[in-house]
Amino acid sequence: MARLLSFLLAAVLALSLLLLPALRGRGMTPVGHGLLTPLLLAICAGFIHGVGYAPDGRVPRALLQPALLWPTMLGLGASWAWYS
Repeated sequence: MARLLSFLLAAVLALSLLLLPALRGRGMTPVGHGLLTPLLLAICAGFIHGVGYAPDGRVPRALLQPALLWPTMLGLGASWAWYS
């Protein structure tokens, strides 16, 4: 269930990145551009966790835990939407 939620959250955020700027009809601010890189990395991590990949190392496995991944994705997504 956690993997499905990670995948769906990443998919919603990825679609938001595609559609939100076009729907707003304005350019992104410099802060929005700065938040884009960590947001894209978090979305990629969400897809990685969502498809079921489990890395061998402790650090990569800790970074893909839903307890860390979901708030990071939601926080960066909300920040990007606010500042873009």
